[in-house]
Amino acid sequence: MKTVTRTLESALQHVDSIVRAIVVTALLAMTAVLFLNSIGRSVFNLSFVGGPALGRLLVVWLTFLGAYLAVRSGTHISVDVVQRILPERWLRRLAIVVGIAGAVTSAVIAWLGAAFTWTRITFGQLDPMLEISSAWFYLPVPLGAALMTVAFIQSALQSACESTDGTHPDAPVNR
Repeated sequence: MKTVTRTLESALQHVDSIVRAIVVTALLAMTAVLFLNSIGRSVFNLSFVGGPALGRLLVVWLTFLGAYLAVRSGTHISVDVVQRILPERWLRRLAIVVGIAGAVTSAVIAWLGAAFTWTRITFGQLDPMLEISSAWFYLPVPLGAALMTVAFIQSALQSACESTDGTHPDAPVNR
């Protein structure tokens, strides 16, 4: 199982770098579009058609891809009261349960989001301002949730692989 965990971790590291590049690009584009639209309205008394809609589209992409990155880095919002009161030997089991619960929840969101996105694709609904398929606004939900599902599974597997002495499965072995 450690080999599976290492392979999955390696694959996810590659995905992480791609998602980070997309998130950074989207953040820069969103900032530029909204800033230029604001300056255009305030200074030149003109507004860019579709500027706010493009900003909303980029926020949705940032939210769900950013949520995946938060799961991967362990910085997702959590309630750590239970972690503080549990004995050390139960923390690994808790991490496994949290990983499984997160994977199941994310998988349901991915499934429902995919169905909703497919409905938008099927009916060919267009965004009136950007004149693109409205599916682009919904696609980040199943994509981000599916990535979070895999990240939660990897986290649960990694916690399950940790040895009983608390060392990380990739830690060097002292001989």
